[in-house]
Amino acid sequence: MALEQYQAKRDFHKTPEPEAGPGKNHRQPIFVVQEHHASRLHYDFRLEADGVLKSWAIPKEPSLDPSQKRLAVHVEDHPLAYATFHGRIPEGQYGAGTVKIWDHGTYENLMADKPVPQSVSEAIDSGHLEFELHGKKLKGRFALIRMHGGKFGKKDNWLFTKMRDELARPDADSETKPAPEKTARAKKTSARTSRLSKTSAAPPDGAVLTHGDKLMYPDDGITKADVFEYYREISRRLLPFLSDRPVTLERLRDGVGGADKPHFWQKNTPSQYPDWIPRIDLRSVAGKSVQYALVNNQETLLYLVNQGALTFHIWLSRVADLDHPDFVLFDLDPSEASFADTVAVAQTLRELLKEKDQEAFLKTSGKSGLHVLVPWQEPSGYDAARGWAEAIAEQVVEALPKQATLERSKTARGKRVYVDVMQNALGHHVVPPYVLRAVPGAPVSTPLHWRALTPELDPAQFNLKTIFNRLKRQKSDPLAPLVRSFTHARPAAAVR
Repeated sequence: MALEQYQAKRDFHKTPEPEAGPGKNHRQPIFVVQEHHASRLHYDFRLEADGVLKSWAIPKEPSLDPSQKRLAVHVEDHPLAYATFHGRIPEGQYGAGTVKIWDHGTYENLMADKPVPQSVSEAIDSGHLEFELHGKKLKGRFALIRMHGGKFGKKDNWLFTKMRDELARPDADSETKPAPEKTARAKKTSARTSRLSKTSAAPPDGAVLTHGDKLMYPDDGITKADVFEYYREISRRLLPFLSDRPVTLERLRDGVGGADKPHFWQKNTPSQYPDWIPRIDLRSVAGKSVQYALVNNQETLLYLVNQGALTFHIWLSRVADLDHPDFVLFDLDPSEASFADTVAVAQTLRELLKEKDQEAFLKTSGKSGLHVLVPWQEPSGYDAARGWAEAIAEQVVEALPKQATLERSKTARGKRVYVDVMQNALGHHVVPPYVLRAVPGAPVSTPLHWRALTPELDPAQFNLKTIFNRLKRQKSDPLAPLVRSFTHARPAAAVR
């Protein structure tokens, strides 16, 4: 659809809407959802592509519930300037009524990473588009699918749906969600309205292992008993990073394998879990109560491992002061880049941080990348921390334009290392050191001294079978100063 259709429907002497015209593409493509009180309330969903906003009209409010399929009528393209439009379209004009911005942010085209890559426009032509949204309300992976039969008369009908991922949410509370002006603050206020559960004492015998002979890493012959014992032995090092932080569990009850094996993400702690497991009640973006587990002791850790948890993902802040992160994370994702380039980016990042008198700590991600962690002891919270990290990341890219990038799309990155700082946000989670990753080989996210970082390093060499021999040879813990910085962080606010 061309902007000629948009232009022909409007009298710009009467409507405040922006005229059709070329727009400057954003470095990261944007999306916007506009709440449109016209003859009928609906939501206009728009994705930036090819210099315009590809647009759909959705009669019902978009949902984070994968079971809720929303009709989405494909309409004419809109100019990029429309992404910031809000106000009243006068009576007698096309779409007369009030327009408010309901949500906005950036997105990634997931079709670009398919075996046969597609641009957004190509995916629309084929009738199937998948994308990941990074908004205030809409987060995670979504799909737009043209309904069977294609166009019906003058209408091009699609289905808009949330895909199943760790950010999916049931829609039971959709009728009692907060007013729009409050929703954007829902997570920020959660730290002041959260409640810690009262727990009973853990059993004297601790957590019990069941079905220990189950293969959790079949290609490596690693059983559930091996995983259980690993976490028992590593708990002394791991617990300082888990303690008092809301935790998301990556659970694989039947182990690592193909698509036939269940692999899911768990934030809410089921009521049947023992009451000696501490929990904190926080509100999701949609206002739903989520009972996050707090892994504050070995008994809780091992109980969750026995439930099939392989990887633990933590918040960057603790329950006493959830609005303030303890550290900032730079996630260096090589994608198609060489590990030598990843090392070069990490070392450049470290030098930039040194110039700012910031101490940087290093670990493997547990997969192919590296994590650089920097203590955050400023009085300001997540927004300031993420803004600071973005500025540093931009300097890295300026210093190494052929080796580093801020492009979120894997296709657009090419063979450059992605310097990812997007997880530095309230409610997002990161991989702490010493956890296993849910991929073959049972790799461990392993702390490193900077002197050990060379192009010849292979992150896969740090795994369940080798890690303890390495730790025995270490004279000092590379992350010990970071742990101490948690203790000496700014005064914590009380949780009510």
